[in-house]
Amino acid sequence: MNHPPLAADPVVDTPAAPAAHHEEQRVAWAELFFDLIWVFAITQITTTLAGAHSVGEAARAVLLFLPLWWGWVGTTLVANLAGSRVDRAAGRLVLFGAAGCGLLVSVSIGQAYGDHAILFAVAYAVLRLVLWAVRSGLSGASWRPALEPFAVALFVSAPLYLAGAVLGGPWQTALWVSAALIELSSPRLLRRSLSELRFETAHLPERFGLVLIIALGETVVATGNQAAAGRLGPAELVALLLAFTLIVLLWWTYFHYGAPAVRHSLEHTPAQSRIVTDVFSYAHLGYVVAIVAVAVGLKKLLAHPLDVPHSLPELLLAPGVALYLSGFCYARWRMFGAATLQRSAAAVSCCAIAAAAVVLPIVATAALLVAVLLALNGFEAWLIRTHRPLPLLRMPGRRASAEV
Repeated sequence: MNHPPLAADPVVDTPAAPAAHHEEQRVAWAELFFDLIWVFAITQITTTLAGAHSVGEAARAVLLFLPLWWGWVGTTLVANLAGSRVDRAAGRLVLFGAAGCGLLVSVSIGQAYGDHAILFAVAYAVLRLVLWAVRSGLSGASWRPALEPFAVALFVSAPLYLAGAVLGGPWQTALWVSAALIELSSPRLLRRSLSELRFETAHLPERFGLVLIIALGETVVATGNQAAAGRLGPAELVALLLAFTLIVLLWWTYFHYGAPAVRHSLEHTPAQSRIVTDVFSYAHLGYVVAIVAVAVGLKKLLAHPLDVPHSLPELLLAPGVALYLSGFCYARWRMFGAATLQRSAAAVSCCAIAAAAVVLPIVATAALLVAVLLALNGFEAWLIRTHRPLPLLRMPGRRASAEV
């Protein structure tokens, strides 16, 4: 089969042209203000994860991020469906109200399993109520509760968060895990309820690209704060250079080679709900969690570059990069039916580095990860420059589309 130009593929230099001529929906200033709250939220999650002493504590920290993630996704989808109305007075007030709820959730993170559990749950429940009410008030929607993700989050998950906060202890963890699993599965199980919605194809890629920038910004803050607070000897300067290079390569992997394909897929697929659910909601969740893990690992790198890791946070760097690259394999499979061989191989290589990291100085682990990402991006640049077909890894579940 002849391969089309790479502009129709996740590994591209420039985005494909829109299929129809219309005025693109741009991100509103109020949405950027709304994002500031999630900047703080990711910082709180990173700080909590950096203090984890066991896998259980790390999992509980990630659990706190899930309602924040679905709150951000829900607000972004509502803003997309609202179109230009999001930048009117009423739309701005809705975004400010959602931001206020997000702020309360964020400040509760440090004591979410203690004194601030009820504040965390109540603020999140109010956020879901706002989103459901606005979603129901949009043209064509019904005010009656329907079996769709916004209603499930409000009428099922939110009460579980509230009940867990009131009961506390093991009940809190069990109920919050149940709520998180319900929210995690409902977009996939109820995707048909979103199938009739048409999403604006410029706005969503820009919004989800911005949330990646927010997460990458946390890696810069964590690295910079640690470097500024300690000594900057030769080892620390080498570690700082490696950390910065790693951050740049993570950016390059997404924005230079991945982001244009997402917009192309959203514009050209008749099943937008699949892209919104699988690529935006799920894959980008993996990207952000991965970058948070990288941020924690880079912070530990700057603190003790020559030490062999002995705690869980110090071991998160390589698994974070592996998860990040695995997200691209999953996203490309859901978009085009096949993952690229080079990104799959890079993800496996990072898993091998993660296994070896327990006996390596952290700076050596960072250097190996930089080498893998340099090789990956260099190879993909060579593919584009020479117009060679992508080496593909066929995966079960979907037939490869014409784009591959």
